[in-house]
Amino acid sequence: MKQWFMILMVVLLSVLVACSGSNESENTDESSDNNNNDESKEQTVRVAVVESPMLDVVEIAKENLAAENIEVEIVEMGDYIQPNEALANAEVDANFSQHVPFMNQFNKNSDANLVEVQPIYYANFGLYAQEYASMEELPDDATIGIANDPSNIDRSLRLLASHHLIELNETDSGQYGLKDIKEDSHNYTFEQAGITALTRLYEDVDGVIVNPTHAGNLDLTPADDALITEKEDNKFAITLVATEDNADSKLIQQLAEAMTSDDVREFLNSREGEASIPAF
Repeated sequence: MKQWFMILMVVLLSVLVACSGSNESENTDESSDNNNNDESKEQTVRVAVVESPMLDVVEIAKENLAAENIEVEIVEMGDYIQPNEALANAEVDANFSQHVPFMNQFNKNSDANLVEVQPIYYANFGLYAQEYASMEELPDDATIGIANDPSNIDRSLRLLASHHLIELNETDSGQYGLKDIKEDSHNYTFEQAGITALTRLYEDVDGVIVNPTHAGNLDLTPADDALITEKEDNKFAITLVATEDNADSKLIQQLAEAMTSDDVREFLNSREGEASIPAF
């Protein structure tokens, strides 16, 4: 009787161990299935843009990221403030529409926490004049149209100073304004307008300082038509921007990598008239 009891106990223990092993196997298989599902699940990143070539760059990245099961949803907006407002309000995950000084000005004005992720290209800023073929021909009392936001006033003045056309006082803020012109031997007058409205001034003033996208609307290119253009070692690269909360996330970093691919570099270099110079 005792022998039969021992045999029964051994059988019961064997059954319990077998069941336990089966459950662990099922749990392991289920966990593995869940991990596989997480890896294969499509992810979406929403990116706000304003116009080409920013739009084109993100479209190239979108095509490349599709192979990694990442959907890039492009949100086109009508001006340069909307992408920042949308990002600050978490309506999009990133934007690609501006240089860092413009972003910093928005942060200051709106108490936002936008941050740079990756510089992509230099939009070759230049001065264009309908009636004059060189800076030597531009009269000393010329009226020059410039963008009216602080970051692009700074940028326009830096452009002129880099070509020794004006001299600027030192500034603690790191951003120049018209009051910081130390010596203007040419006695230039500056007419300010919204950056998208500058092309409408082209026929009414002696010259305008605009980016290549808006110059392109006038059938002008930096290489062929600008009297002067920026040096490449400037701080105004058009940059992928996110927030402090998500800038280091894997998804945003994958987007940045796709936007600095050989395909993007080839596209930027192919644009007419040195309009977009890769910054990576």
